[in-house]
Amino acid sequence: MKKAWVIISFLLVVSLISNVYLWGKADQNTREFRENISKYPFLSPRILRERKNDFIFNFLDLRTQLHTKIDPLGDNFAMYFEYLPTGTSIGINSNRDFYAASLFKLPVVMAYFRHKERVNSTEDLTVKLTEEMIDNRFGDLWKKGVGFEISMDEAARLALVKSDNTAVEALASVITDKDFDDVYQGLDIDIQVSSQGAILNAKNYASIMKALYFSAVLTKDDSQKILTYLTESDFDDKLVAGVPRDVPVAHKIGVMDEDSYRDCGIVYVPNRPYLLCMISHGSEQQAQQRMREVSRMIYDYVVAAKSAIVRN
Repeated sequence: MKKAWVIISFLLVVSLISNVYLWGKADQNTREFRENISKYPFLSPRILRERKNDFIFNFLDLRTQLHTKIDPLGDNFAMYFEYLPTGTSIGINSNRDFYAASLFKLPVVMAYFRHKERVNSTEDLTVKLTEEMIDNRFGDLWKKGVGFEISMDEAARLALVKSDNTAVEALASVITDKDFDDVYQGLDIDIQVSSQGAILNAKNYASIMKALYFSAVLTKDDSQKILTYLTESDFDDKLVAGVPRDVPVAHKIGVMDEDSYRDCGIVYVPNRPYLLCMISHGSEQQAQQRMREVSRMIYDYVVAAKSAIVRN
């Protein structure tokens, strides 16, 4: 018994020492950060806190590689890349407008969470499916039939993970114009709407993903929840196929008339996250190959790239 108490006491002392060390280290880091802020008031606070090795500005080689691959495709391919630690970007046909198709489900989900926040609802809202909500073109929720009651949080999950059309219709039944306006104003992008749906470009859609990443429109909890749903997407044969399986990708796909494909998301390379949006016109097989190859090209460059030389 005495031996057991000796061991327990020893472990408690070790734990206490470790905690004191960690607290001291954290306090030291905070002090150093504050001192650097005072010393360099006109520099970005991010470079004073984050890892210098991940501040990459030179993407000239990648830009050349991408143009060599994509330029021969003409108007059949568009892309926008942004390296999130520094904001350095590459766009090819990135300002060309296209129909958002199922990409528009993401702003709908964001508008729902904005609605939930605006009405100050802490409970999960529910709705019963009506005939008008049933849409069997994408997803399986329609199979539940008219009268099925679904929680709106679950509908949001299905809209992003399964790209379920019926789930989006259910969400739309509780969203108001005010909710959409709040989201759009927070994004500060021009979204046009025609009889065939919303019209966007690759760069604009990237702004939607970035608004979630920086929690610029919704609360941190809601932004995190949506991004988590996006990492669970069932559709992994395009953008996701170009990165290793252990790298999380929060992304949304879209299809228009089975000859135009979109895939846009954030690739969470450790300490080097980036944003990639791609649109491919042609067959799905062509889209899969093009997007997979472009995605892999960017991933390989980001992982291997050396940071800018930093002189203190």
